[in-house]
Amino acid sequence: MNKLIDMYGFAGTIVGVRCKDGIALASDTRGAVFYHVVSKRVRKIFQLEDRIGAAFSGSSGDVQSLVNVLRAEAKLYRLNTGRPISTQGLAKVASNLLHGQRFFPYIAEGVISGFDDDGPRLFFLDPVGGRIEEQKFASAGTGASVSYGVLEQNYRDDMGLDECIKLAARSIKASIERDAATGDKILVSVIDQKGYRELSEEEIERLF
Repeated sequence: MNKLIDMYGFAGTIVGVRCKDGIALASDTRGAVFYHVVSKRVRKIFQLEDRIGAAFSGSSGDVQSLVNVLRAEAKLYRLNTGRPISTQGLAKVASNLLHGQRFFPYIAEGVISGFDDDGPRLFFLDPVGGRIEEQKFASAGTGASVSYGVLEQNYRDDMGLDECIKLAARSIKASIERDAATGDKILVSVIDQKGYRELSEEEIERLF
């Protein structure tokens, strides 16, 4: 995996933090290959359905391709059934896509999360289709080890959504300070019973 990171650049860091009220997703915006900065405006957080989002670190082309396929699958499911796909269902679709390409893999790893009828769900996905449901948090990318340190130290089981949002953002901030391939802006999205929304720059600045 480290060779893939060095060759293709799992640029930057993403995190997902789960609490009883919803999910907070956060990422940086730096795109880097061989730790050479090629962009400062790379999008790594995406809406897939009304109440489902994803965050991916990896090759920008592969991430965009994977997201486009997942959005199409979500729309097709809604057309065929008249109801939105579940977070677990879409995570399984993503896992199958990644596993099917394991001999020529998508250079991408990350999380799919959403708010279903039974509450918030958070799934970690590796580049070859591994899918693990996380109850607290997950991180991926070049600065994941730094983010995990912040998450492990500060996460509490009784956290509210506002606290999850702050923790997600601060874990990315820590990665920016310690990882050369993580940098520039911080993006944050929230998924709860009301749906998916992205925080404005002003809202993000007030988190620190």
